Amino acid sequence: MAKLHPGLQNKEFWYQDILLVCNQLPDFEREEVDLTSQFSRNIKLKTPFVSSPMDTVTEAEMAILMALMGGIGVIHYNYATIDEQMAEVEKVKRFEAAFVRKPIVLSPENTVADIYQIAQKYGFYSVPITQDGTSKSKLVGIVTHRDVRYLETKKEMTMPLAKIMTPKEKLITGKKKDTLDKNDIRAVNKIIRKYNLDTLPIIDENSRLVAIVTDSDLRKNEMYPLATKDKNKQLKVLIAVESRLILAQERLKKAIGAGVDGIVIDASVVFREQLEIAKYVKENFPSLEVILGNVDSGKMVTEIIKNVGKWVDGLRVGIGPGAACITQEYLGIGRAQASAVWDCGQATKKMAKKLGFQVPIIADGSIRRPSDITKALALGAQTVMMGSLLAGLEESPGEVVFDEELGYLIKNYRGMGSLEAMEKRSSVRYGIEKVKIKVPEGKVTKVGYKGSGYTFLPKLVAAVKQGMQKLGAKDIPTLQRIAEIRPSGLL
Repeated sequence: MAKLHPGLQNKEFWYQDILLVCNQLPDFEREEVDLTSQFSRNIKLKTPFVSSPMDTVTEAEMAILMALMGGIGVIHYNYATIDEQMAEVEKVKRFEAAFVRKPIVLSPENTVADIYQIAQKYGFYSVPITQDGTSKSKLVGIVTHRDVRYLETKKEMTMPLAKIMTPKEKLITGKKKDTLDKNDIRAVNKIIRKYNLDTLPIIDENSRLVAIVTDSDLRKNEMYPLATKDKNKQLKVLIAVESRLILAQERLKKAIGAGVDGIVIDASVVFREQLEIAKYVKENFPSLEVILGNVDSGKMVTEIIKNVGKWVDGLRVGIGPGAACITQEYLGIGRAQASAVWDCGQATKKMAKKLGFQVPIIADGSIRRPSDITKALALGAQTVMMGSLLAGLEESPGEVVFDEELGYLIKNYRGMGSLEAMEKRSSVRYGIEKVKIKVPEGKVTKVGYKGSGYTFLPKLVAAVKQGMQKLGAKDIPTLQRIAEIRPSGLL
């Protein structure tokens, strides 16, 4: 079990206030370090990174990046409509899947312009064509990028797909009983490679389309071996939902249809109504993972587990420590994040025997550098949730602009408690959506542009592994068992 220095006991401390002491002689290479960790009761991550549900951090592009790299993303709910959030979920689910069971289809009467609209929205051109434009009718053909790439005039845009599609008689197809029913992606892979196909439609005994498989998805599987996927090989993704039961119920109905893997009940502090939402979700949608938050003390954790432990799959730790959060300085609420993680982690360990499993905790906030991640994990977190550290990436929402005053490229980053964010739906997060006077708990700030996350995240992973190697910890459970945590001298 990790040792907390007596000088830190019953004191408040931040990540920069502590250091991890090397007491082991490492006998393994950095790349042998295994970062696999339990994000929630039923979701395991090969990289313990989670992107925060903030409207300047996580939409589809960030969620895809996180899942491909072995982490997971939580899509924010600060949209004008629920459908907009679900559209982001669909982008993630369609990005990489062995069997796409709900493919977008068109009819022979649809036009070339419809193909381009799908490409603009979802990023692909290959679309199966069925008799009536639904998956309930027979497959009659397919349109791919090769069929439309040179069609650009207004007249060509109105051309019916019947004129350009490859008809079914000329298509190679897979049989449902030999592939989908057996969930045999290897059989599909053989067909695609044998005939050099971009897309393989899967049909049933009545020639109805039941799924498609694309060569690009199969290649992505090889490129990203750590990717966080569901049983259908689709990327996993969570969404944030309101901490009001009636609002969450409306969002959940659509979330199930979109294929969401879990929810984060998003609030600055766990309101009692969250406990009702957790119970409602598990009774009506038991396949969904439920993350509650936020908490900052062992007392809160203990009360939650005593009341709804069987309905909770994870807890989010941190009240006010974020770079764009002003809760602590403006309201005087919260605590130093490192001590909060330690306290909450100890509470989940104490309650584990009674509950039958240890509720995973997510260290949310104050993660500014790789060392903070290693320290959070050593203190007892299973994963870390990041906002400001990811907001400067290419994959975060928002434009990259040159800041004349700072002299470098930046992206705007804002707390969900900022007045600007609360102009939409995020005031629900702070329980003040019904009042006239909005007291801000967040601010708008700027973060330096970091470029592509596909370059940045591997470096972050390498730094965490390197730190764990020096400590002699080959995996996170070992780190949490051997860590010696001392004051850095700044206290």
